[in-house]
Amino acid sequence: MNFLPGPAQTAAICLGIALPLLLLCYARIPGIRGAGSRFRIGCATAAALFAIACAVLPGERRIDDVAGGILLLATAMLLVYVFWGLLAWGFTLTLLTTLAQAGRPLTEEQWAAAYTQGGDIGKFARNRLKLLLGSGMVAVTGDTIAATSSGMAIARLARLVRLATGLR
Repeated sequence: MNFLPGPAQTAAICLGIALPLLLLCYARIPGIRGAGSRFRIGCATAAALFAIACAVLPGERRIDDVAGGILLLATAMLLVYVFWGLLAWGFTLTLLTTLAQAGRPLTEEQWAAAYTQGGDIGKFARNRLKLLLGSGMVAVTGDTIAATSSGMAIARLARLVRLATGLR
């Protein structure tokens, strides 16, 4: 029994690793606007390259190799989508869905109350602060709040990835 991946599976693994690089490349193309469009184009490119690889790779075509490759590439796309979504839409999308669920225009105060389930902007900020404190990314000293070294590292990494992928 051979446990090495077949040619199609190897191509899928390589394309899965290359997908974030494709997204970085597409960030440099001014005609591609929006994180969603960029991600869809990157996935479509990876899928097209996989289909081309399946057609041009030497050797016999085995259905189990191609099916395994499709599953590997789909898994890579889902994994990249999780990180991409967190960078591009995470918190903002949650705020948007809260506004959409209201079904009517809201003031800032009403929007904050809907998001915090009855609270105000202060409750909202305290909720976010609790998450940052609990994760060790910020520390409170007296009346001041400062980013910890791990918080600064994560913030710099997020800024770098957003800049590199054109998410700003």
